[in-house]
Amino acid sequence: MKKSRRSFLKVAAGFMILPRRLIAASGEQPPSETVYAVGIGVGGQGRRNLLGFGNFGKVIAFADLDARSAGNAKKENPEAKVFDDYRKMYDEVGKDADAVIISTPDHWHALPAVEAMQRGKHVYLEKPMARTIWETRKLMEAAARYRVVTQMGNQGRSFESNAVFASWVQRGVLGRITEVHAWVTQGMFNSQNHLPDLAKTYDVPKELDWERWVGPAPFHPYNPRFAPGAWRAWTPFGTGQPGDMACHVLDPIFTALRLPAPKTIEAEVTPGWDKKAHALAYPNDARIRFDFDLFNKKTLAILWHHGRFCKDVPRPPVLEEGRTLGNEEGGDLGDRAGAIVYGTENILTHGSHGAETCRVIPEEKMKGLVKTKELGGYKTQGVGNHHRDFVNAVKAGRTAGSDFHVVGNEVETALLGAIAIRNPGVKLEWDAQAMRITNCAEADAMVTPEYRKGYELKV
Repeated sequence: MKKSRRSFLKVAAGFMILPRRLIAASGEQPPSETVYAVGIGVGGQGRRNLLGFGNFGKVIAFADLDARSAGNAKKENPEAKVFDDYRKMYDEVGKDADAVIISTPDHWHALPAVEAMQRGKHVYLEKPMARTIWETRKLMEAAARYRVVTQMGNQGRSFESNAVFASWVQRGVLGRITEVHAWVTQGMFNSQNHLPDLAKTYDVPKELDWERWVGPAPFHPYNPRFAPGAWRAWTPFGTGQPGDMACHVLDPIFTALRLPAPKTIEAEVTPGWDKKAHALAYPNDARIRFDFDLFNKKTLAILWHHGRFCKDVPRPPVLEEGRTLGNEEGGDLGDRAGAIVYGTENILTHGSHGAETCRVIPEEKMKGLVKTKELGGYKTQGVGNHHRDFVNAVKAGRTAGSDFHVVGNEVETALLGAIAIRNPGVKLEWDAQAMRITNCAEADAMVTPEYRKGYELKV
C-alpha cells in the first residue's frame, strides 16, 4: 500500500478523483481503484458489513471490545489487523484508511463516527444514525464541516424497488397520500419482564471489556440480558423497535415524499408498562401515530405498529379475500414487516426494506395499471447494493444514497417514536427548528444524552 495513496481519495466537496486513464499508464492498479476501510463493531451486522464492503473495497483492520466477535471476524478477514480499542486503530492504521464502517450498539454510534470525520474519513454508519436526536444533528453538522461521504445502513435505500415505489408516487399513481400504516411483527425481547434479572450478579466474560462497552451510557453492571444481542431493548443503549426498523419500513415514503420531521407524535404501549418502574426497558409492543405537515399545506398520518399491536392494522376493504397483509407470521408477502399506503386514487402495499414486493391492490387494478403502462417499471424486488453505492460515492466524490443529510428527518422521526413509547398517552409536540419537545419536559430531556465523564462528544 503506497503512503501517498490518500491523495487520490480526498473526494469531499472541492476535490476530485483522477480517472484511471490519467494515472494507470504503468499497468499498476491505481490507488483510486480501491477504497480501504476499517471497521468498528464486528458482531452480527458488523460481520455482515465487513463482508459486504469487502466485495467492493478492502478491509484493512477492525476493532471490537469482545474478543469472541473479533475472533469470528478474523476468520473471514484474515489479512486485517485486529484491535480491542478503535482509538488505537485510528492512531496506528488510520493514515492508510479512507473510510470507517461502524456497526456498534446505538449508544456507541456518535463518538467514533465524529472522530472518524475529524480525521477526514468517510463514514458508513448503521441505522439509526445515533441513539438521540441531538447526536444525530451533531453527526450531520460534522459531515458538513469535514466534507466527507456518509452512508447510513438502511440497505433498502439502494434497492430498485425503492426507486420504483418513489416513481409511482411521484407520477401520481396513488393520488394524494393521506395515511400510511406500517408494522413490524417482532416485539422488543420482552425486556420489561426481564427487569428483575438485572438485580442478579454475573461475572463479566473474560473476552469482554464491559467498562468500555458501556462507554458513554449510564453505567450498569454486566448482564447477559444487555449483551451481546438484546441491547436495543434497553433504553440506555438502544432505540427500541422504532429505532431498529423505522429506517427500513418508513424509508420508502420518506424517499418518495421527502418528508419533514413530524409535528406531533403519540404512542400507546404494552398494557402495564410504567414509565418509572420500567424506565430501563422499552415497551414490548406499541402503536405510534406521527402527524406531518406537508409542503403542500396538507397533512399526512403515519401509524406505526409493532408486537401485538400488529394484529390491529386495519385490513383494506379492497384487499382480495384470502390474501393477507403480512402483519401476521406466514403472510403471503413473505415479510414480517411492511406497510399500506392509502392514496386518494389507489392503495398500495409493500414489504420491509426498500418497499420490496410493492403492488397496488387489488390485483386486477395492478394488472390494469401495468397494461396501460401507468406504472412504468414493474420490477419491484429488491436489487442494488448499499455497500457498492457507498464505495462508488467515495470514488466519485458524490453524495451517497443514504447521506446523513438526506435521511436526517426519517432518523429524527424514528427517534421521536422511541421517545414517544417511553412517554405513552401524551401527544408530544415537536419543534424541529428549536430541537425541542415543547409540551413535555420528561420527553424533551430524552432529546439530548447525558455522557459519562471521559466520553463526551465534541464536534
